[in-house]
Amino acid sequence: MEKVQISCNTELAYIREGLGFPVILIHGLDGNLASLCTLKDELKENYDVITYDVRGHGKSSKSNAFHLKDHVEDLKLLMKHLNIEKAHLVGHDMGGLIAKHFVDKYESKVESLTLIACNLIDSVLELNKLMIEHEDEIEGFDKSESLILLLPYMYKDQEKAKKWFQSQLIYNRQSAEESAVATRALMEFPVFNQNIVLEQTNIPTLIVNGIYDPLITQEMKHKYDQVFHNLEMVEFNQSGHAPHIEEPNHFLEVFLGFVKTNEYSER
Repeated sequence: MEKVQISCNTELAYIREGLGFPVILIHGLDGNLASLCTLKDELKENYDVITYDVRGHGKSSKSNAFHLKDHVEDLKLLMKHLNIEKAHLVGHDMGGLIAKHFVDKYESKVESLTLIACNLIDSVLELNKLMIEHEDEIEGFDKSESLILLLPYMYKDQEKAKKWFQSQLIYNRQSAEESAVATRALMEFPVFNQNIVLEQTNIPTLIVNGIYDPLITQEMKHKYDQVFHNLEMVEFNQSGHAPHIEEPNHFLEVFLGFVKTNEYSER
């Protein structure tokens, strides 16, 4: 793990391994780069893979307030510091939200976009609804502990999900205040409540969801069909909120097929 100073007040922790065309992996809310290390290890044989702790997470700089637009600019500056002109972006959960908004502003820097279990419509409300639904079970526990207690309701393969959570906690445990700050950064959305229209996306996009994911609704899927003009959407039958962890071989097959198909079509 290395750190790069992208501004006077912000350092980002990252890992860069492999050779080939760049692939940037972006983790979810309250997660960290450890959540994507397994995928990084699978891809580094053929790609230059970068995974990093987004602002306010992991071992990157923490601050009292920031916004989604800061995540977008951080990614731009990280790419500049690493001399990356263009990359495949892969985002899980909040990481997908960051990636999508990066595409909206800097489309020329993105070769393809992959969204894993990503709620672009309302990334906070659905989780809050789940926590309220099971409030008797999580009462008295902090958010990290509550998410572990909610594993049966969020994931199909609970054992894989539990090990995945533990690997992230070993690397870095998000405090309650850090989690609150990170969550507030996303509160400019839900877009439906603010009548904000998602920007159209023309670059090749892969969306992967698990059918047992309670945070992804049919309404979102219909909205995505209208937004992404070069879209491949795949549902995993044995996954919840982390298809890349619950069905890693299937995910790798789908992702590599998507990337190679689009590489071939551009020749």
